[in-house]
Amino acid sequence: MSYLNIQLEEYEEHFPDSGTVRINHCRQESSKRKFYLTRKETGEVVGFCHHCGGSGVHRPDMRERKKLRQTPTKKVDTSLLDGWTTDPRWETVPFKDLNVKQRRWWLGANLKPSEYRDIGVKLLDGSKFTIPLTSNYKCVTGLATRTFSSVAPKWMLLGSKTVAPFTQLGSPQECLVITEDYLSAVRVSRVAAAIPLMGTSLQADQHRLITDWNKEGKRILVWLDNDSDVVISKAKDIQKKLAVYAQCGIILLKQEAKHLIHDREVREIIYGN
Repeated sequence: MSYLNIQLEEYEEHFPDSGTVRINHCRQESSKRKFYLTRKETGEVVGFCHHCGGSGVHRPDMRERKKLRQTPTKKVDTSLLDGWTTDPRWETVPFKDLNVKQRRWWLGANLKPSEYRDIGVKLLDGSKFTIPLTSNYKCVTGLATRTFSSVAPKWMLLGSKTVAPFTQLGSPQECLVITEDYLSAVRVSRVAAAIPLMGTSLQADQHRLITDWNKEGKRILVWLDNDSDVVISKAKDIQKKLAVYAQCGIILLKQEAKHLIHDREVREIIYGN
């Protein structure tokens, strides 16, 4: 399968000075803004469309490099992660006190207020909805903030995005489901073990956690969002990589776990009964 080589110079007006911006690219689904432009530390801009799979690279000329050197670089405030349990900027807000948009988003993923509480969601400065990520079963090692912004990426990540496998069931589970996002993982965790990739790529730390979980030869399923040919291709690559040493299957439904209303639907898809 071949993908489009995108000439990024056509989108120069959208180039970020740093970080990532998300804009329209494909006419077929222009409202979804799945074209990401990222400024690398080298000054290059890389672009990737999560709908059509097109990509491109822009290498800055001397004029642009000079401009970038004169632009102050924003530093990541790692103290926010270090102060997760002590910094008063982090507030534990009852679900009923969230704003309407936040409540609708959570409930729209068919999640429960009790799950919001049990996960330990906090708001930064009273507004920024943030989920703690735990990769070692003990302490918070990363943060995922849902922006609810029309111009920024849906999620802003700080620290590690690796999440250890988890389940809401008491006993060890016979099946681990790999999801693309955290909300789908929470949804799956009612009926099986789950691990979210927080994206569509399997990182080394995530691979290690899956390998550790699978020492007893249990079953693994890959269930990404499957909302484009690119994502489906990546899901198949992950399944192929894990199938070398594990009983690993793949779910190719064009429906995410978080969009299924009933738990029995999720269970039937995973276990087939």
